[in-house]
Amino acid sequence: MEETVLGRTKGGVGRLTLNRPDRRNAMSAEMMVLFQKKLQAMDADPAIRCIILDGAGDHFVAGGDIKAWSEVTALSPGERGDNFRQRLQGAFPLLEALEATTKPLIVAARGYCIGAGLCFVLTADFVVADETARIRLANINVGLNPDMGVTYWLPRVIGERRALRMALLGHEFDAMQARDLGLIDEVTAPGALEAAVEKLVRQILAMPARAAAETKRLIRLSRQATLASQFAAEVDGIARCVREADFLEAVSAFSERRAPRFGVRG
Repeated sequence: MEETVLGRTKGGVGRLTLNRPDRRNAMSAEMMVLFQKKLQAMDADPAIRCIILDGAGDHFVAGGDIKAWSEVTALSPGERGDNFRQRLQGAFPLLEALEATTKPLIVAARGYCIGAGLCFVLTADFVVADETARIRLANINVGLNPDMGVTYWLPRVIGERRALRMALLGHEFDAMQARDLGLIDEVTAPGALEAAVEKLVRQILAMPARAAAETKRLIRLSRQATLASQFAAEVDGIARCVREADFLEAVSAFSERRAPRFGVRG
């Protein structure tokens, strides 16, 4: 039996595939743990320069596994609350892992992007989707408030007022509408998704790795920073970047009026 999260690497690129197509890749507790471990392993691997996240079949992620919730309906209200508290607290290490990822993270989405799928969209650095993509914050439709850190990330991505409207009304957004909201960066025709992702990957692999990592770190830090602390972090980042061979290559390339070849050694 195949794992519910598949991991593979090729040419400096890691790919994590949510592999539960019969359930539209609805996330179970076991999938979250497995995904977290594989994501952290890829992020720690110096040979991997970026990570792609996609879903097997016709959908990215269709939210949580609602069928599994039926087992709690016979519990008392207090027991149901305790049960769900325990379930959700188990997801927090995954959210921390997503927030701490240092490598550029690309979501390649088709079909449903609901619940945990929206969480992955919000925490990615790049989101490429085909025209079949559908995004919804659907918790309100099953009598629940949002979870999976969505109320932390969503207002930061699309603004508080839009986030509140999206969360309260539970409307579905097609790919173009989601792009207009700022949830998706690029929309492709069906069948062209992988080519668009590969083009983006080539751009990322051509970047100086240290500068890319420092840039991502600085943007994340800015959420709670003051001007003084952010400037100090920028200075520290520059001090690390100039130690790299890529910096020397950039200076040489500028002097020689040619394009730099980052990552080339010897």
